[in-house]
Amino acid sequence: MNKSIFSLLFLCCFYNSYAQNAIQDFLALQSIPKTYAVLKTTESLTIDGKDDEKSWTKAKTINNFEDIQGGDFKKPSYKTEVKMLWDSTYLYVYAKLYEPHIWGDIDQHDEIIYLNNDFEIFLKPNLQQAEYYEIEVNPLNTIFDLMLPKPYRFGGQAITHWDVKNLKSAVHIHGSLNNPHDIDSFWSVEFAIPHQSLYAFGNSPMPKKDDYWLCNFSRVQWQHDINNNRYSRKKENNKILPEDNWVWSPIGLINMHYPERWGYLQFVEQSQEQEPALPDSYAVTKLAWNIHYLQQLFKKENRRYSDQLTTLSLYNQYLLPALKDFQVTLDINKDKQSYSMKIMDKHSKKIQVSLDSRGNFDLY
Repeated sequence: MNKSIFSLLFLCCFYNSYAQNAIQDFLALQSIPKTYAVLKTTESLTIDGKDDEKSWTKAKTINNFEDIQGGDFKKPSYKTEVKMLWDSTYLYVYAKLYEPHIWGDIDQHDEIIYLNNDFEIFLKPNLQQAEYYEIEVNPLNTIFDLMLPKPYRFGGQAITHWDVKNLKSAVHIHGSLNNPHDIDSFWSVEFAIPHQSLYAFGNSPMPKKDDYWLCNFSRVQWQHDINNNRYSRKKENNKILPEDNWVWSPIGLINMHYPERWGYLQFVEQSQEQEPALPDSYAVTKLAWNIHYLQQLFKKENRRYSDQLTTLSLYNQYLLPALKDFQVTLDINKDKQSYSMKIMDKHSKKIQVSLDSRGNFDLY
């Protein structure tokens, strides 16, 4: 075969394969976020790692954790349960992690806790801007808390010296800790997270009735070895095996730092049978991020951004239906290496979202 023809066929096959994989990556980001109604409590809770107060019996239990990639990926090996309450001072979180071997060896605050089996809380009280917070805990009740001004993929840097002031947490173990000679049942952790401590810019995000926050929960689970009566992460061919990532609301890829893909909490004062509807801002937020994802794919294939939404892959399926309610103004620079957009509601004539190629997001 002529060498140039072979090269052309190879490139065609490569780009077709790349395009198909890229489209699959986009489609994986299309699942609908989960929602949860956080019930208000008037009872004083003792933070002891247990859920034996009456208020906890009224809180709905989340018990449908999935692989972080969602879809048909392998189901979690162990069950995880989470429930929440709130009052005027705290957001309360209770998590119960079933597993037969409870172990951990990280005991210093702000060490990299996810190198042990851990439970992680991701909170974004401010839907309008980019900053968010993360709290990790292991069975020793060692805490790693941090704030990110924006996600890592947009140049965000973890601010690890930031702490959740006056955070309360406790772990209860049903079984034993670091004892390989028995079979354990579960470990549970209880948090009281002060609303007043969850702010970096502007006012404290004190929730009000019917307010929404973005939130997710993650459980990192490692396979283990036992050597000389000590647990460690399992190795094969001298390499540590990858961890499992089990979450409440799947992201679609192995990266928790897509806050726009988290679930939504709604703060309520009365118990309700149905999970809350998505917030009114969800549709325009989803449209903005879908444009962003498809622009990134377009740039990888064409080395520039598109100045016409109609040229983006899957425009008819994922953008056009939303454009009946919204108008997009796209401002692209001369060399087409960056862009910004504003999305206006066609009915109210008000701008609702701005987002640019660097991930700077504002919800008005």
